[in-house]
This record gives sequence, structure tokens and C-alpha cells, in this order.
Amino acid sequence: MEKWIASIFRKKKAEETVEVPLMPAWETVVEKMYDRDLDKFGGEVIRVIYAADRSMRYVILKNEKGFLTYRLEKIYPFSEDEWQYVGRHASALPAMWEQVRGGQGKSIFSCEADLLGELTAESAYKLYFEPK
Repeated sequence: MEKWIASIFRKKKAEETVEVPLMPAWETVVEKMYDRDLDKFGGEVIRVIYAADRSMRYVILKNEKGFLTYRLEKIYPFSEDEWQYVGRHASALPAMWEQVRGGQGKSIFSCEADLLGELTAESAYKLYFEPK
């Protein structure tokens, strides 16, 4: 017990200063974010479809009952201020994948073909994912 109390009042070692790397170029950010954060979903990831420039993706998910849905995500880089904090960690990524507003599949599907039919009819898909 005395050691525990003593540890509370003991001076903490000065934190080592960690040099924050420069914010990477956009192309490097996109490369580092490829296939990242796919374990954050509450279902099984069935397929990931990337935009031509890989800065957006559709993630197709299957829930525990076997139904499919999808969500549209975009890479959002950290600001310079955010990077000054986040970049101190060796494993830090320079951006995060976030759902695009309105980018949630509106339906659930029992087969992937039906899901892909709706997904490929979306304007975002036609604009960013179809080959030009």
C-alpha cells in the first residue's frame, strides 16, 4: 500500500519529445490507407471496390443473418494541427476512412448480384468508380 501511495506522489519522468514527421503527400496518404480499417465493421467484409484513384471505396458487408449491405467511404486526411498530435505515434495513419454522407446502402440484399445492381446505379459509382 505504501508503494502505491508513494507512486502517486513520485515525479513522473519527463516525456521524451518525439519528432513528428511531415504530413505525407496525398499520393502517399492514399497508398497507406489502402485496405486499412476494414476490421471496424460489425459484419463480415465480403468485397471492397475502390475508385480509380483509390481515395473512395464501397465496402460490401454481410451481417450475422447472411444479409448484405454496403457503405461508401472516403479518405479524410488529418489537418496539420491534428497531425501534430496523431503523428507522434509510430503506427499512426495520416488519414481516416469515413462514411460519405448519404453513402449507406439503403437496402439489404440476399444476394450480391442484386446489391451490385443498386450500387452501380448510384451517381457516386458512375462518377468515381466507372472507367472513363
